[in-house]
Amino acid sequence: MSQFEYVAVLISIIVGLALAQILRGVGRMVTTEDSPKPYWVHLVWTLYFFLLTVLFWWWEFRLETVEWSLSIYLVVIVYATLLFFVSIVIQPVQTKEIGSYKEYYFANRRWIFGLYIAIWLWDFVDTVSKGTAHFTDLGMPYVATNLTQITIAAIALVSTNERLHEVIAILCLAIFVTFQNRTFFMLG
Repeated sequence: MSQFEYVAVLISIIVGLALAQILRGVGRMVTTEDSPKPYWVHLVWTLYFFLLTVLFWWWEFRLETVEWSLSIYLVVIVYATLLFFVSIVIQPVQTKEIGSYKEYYFANRRWIFGLYIAIWLWDFVDTVSKGTAHFTDLGMPYVATNLTQITIAAIALVSTNERLHEVIAILCLAIFVTFQNRTFFMLG
């Protein structure tokens, strides 16, 4: 077993738990009669965090060429753990006390967007930990995209304006998918 394969096992377990939590939550919405009433903005963020988690695993495949150290290992584990935490917040384990996902979303927006900000800030740490050349290769579009996501999330964290949250959900998903499509969809 290579060093990368050994390290990838724990990362994969954490990512798998995050994905299972999101998928279980969506499955519960579909199959449970007394499930809280869905809210489309919450579903957009569920999709966003699902894609972010799947693509995190995809990006980390490139780490096969990285010379591993304890610090890089810890950076990647923290990133995966943040994704796990946001999966629990976006799709909670217990839903019996939730009247609707709209109420839940607005009541928990500080957690959702606080973790969202933490993920994108940690993404800078993760990128730099892989070397200056890696950070430089991503260039200004990477920095601009991350800072835009962080700024928008900070607005969503404090705002209770429903219309603003609708726009932010669509905008962030569009920015994320556009940047990822341009940057990361090829393994080579």
